[in-house]
Amino acid sequence: MTGKLRGRIGLRFVAGLALILLPGSVFAVTLSGTVLPPCKGEPNPRYPALGAPPAITLSTATDPANLVIPSCTAWHGNSATLVVGLAARFHGPPDAGVLLTRIGAISSLRSVRYWSVTDRQWNAMFTHATALEGSGPEKARGNFSAAELRSGHEFYFLAADNRSRYETVSRLRLSEEDNGRIILEIENVTPLRWLLLSFAAPGDVQAWYFLDHENADSWRFYSLTRVQYASRWFAEVIPDASYMNRALAMYRYIAGIPTDRDPPAVP
Repeated sequence: MTGKLRGRIGLRFVAGLALILLPGSVFAVTLSGTVLPPCKGEPNPRYPALGAPPAITLSTATDPANLVIPSCTAWHGNSATLVVGLAARFHGPPDAGVLLTRIGAISSLRSVRYWSVTDRQWNAMFTHATALEGSGPEKARGNFSAAELRSGHEFYFLAADNRSRYETVSRLRLSEEDNGRIILEIENVTPLRWLLLSFAAPGDVQAWYFLDHENADSWRFYSLTRVQYASRWFAEVIPDASYMNRALAMYRYIAGIPTDRDPPAVP
């Protein structure tokens, strides 16, 4: 099974719930389901127990009934090629400011590593990352502070993905911090390129992060990643599994867990 999960075609032949058995861990990966963040009530996938591996659900345009736009998100163009939901619980600091400082440390994104299903190894997700003074890529600045993020203003950063090597500007905004809840929104404001082609228009790669403080050292985490390709051709050549492993890497980064800790979500 794990060999088939390396690419998009293999994912299409596996329906329902797939338990990927790896040394020392079990990942619950749902390859055909509805992704619902915790807008109100329980999300899908549901939160695992504290300390258990994250649960991950993938929805694609091949099964449009599963592509439901959650009430607390705004999808650019109201469509998606694929959506990945990841739910987890982790031990973390009681002070939300520590997590916000980590989120605002854009330059540290260069340390994030994910498992490449193409290269069969751990790779850096970004080759370059810096905060920006505004939406233009010309003027870099230092990392964003927790106090800045708490202002609710829109902030911008520049990052170069390890695959495309092209620098892309993205917008980041803390849309909520109240009663132990953090909601963060990120979307690209310049096109994403791959092999000299634009594979995602502005606003077509979006991510939402929901963090809820449960008690002194326990947090619930949910991420939703939405991708709308510029052409269906990209859906045939870019493995869906890559987005699941990248979502896992970003969860680990925000939670303060080594991002290249074995195992990956999809080997």
